[in-house]
Amino acid sequence: MSRSILSAIFFIAISALSPWALAQKSYKCGNTYSQTPCTDAVPLATDDSRSNAQKNQNDATTARIARTADTMEKDRLSQEKRDLAANKVVAVTPDKSVSSADAPVNASLKKKKKAPEYFTAQVPGEKKVKKKAVKEKTAKAASTSKAKKEKAGKS
Repeated sequence: MSRSILSAIFFIAISALSPWALAQKSYKCGNTYSQTPCTDAVPLATDDSRSNAQKNQNDATTARIARTADTMEKDRLSQEKRDLAANKVVAVTPDKSVSSADAPVNASLKKKKKAPEYFTAQVPGEKKVKKKAVKEKTAKAASTSKAKKEKAGKS
């Protein structure tokens, strides 16, 4: 039992002395920081030079900012919930008439084209250009074939 008491006294003494331990000096050597000085070392003051009042004021400000941030987050989340609830899509039965205000909602209910299973890189507007080019080619081919038929019919 005396051994456990001695151990307890030893640890209490060590913990009581730890606040008086001093920090190591830090040095700035060019663009790096080190615990060992170099040739052009600049010693840095790393101790907290604030008074207790300044520290308490800083802690109170930090706590106030944290409370404000929490309040703002809760407000944002509740606003998002309200927005989502207001934008819910309501199913329209076929027998109900659709007003012009519901038109954008119903347009979003249309089925979208299913994407292909494989990836194909495309330049924006490329499909339109291809369709136009194909239409022009078919029109040109049709006019050429009509001209050939007419020419063949004349001879």
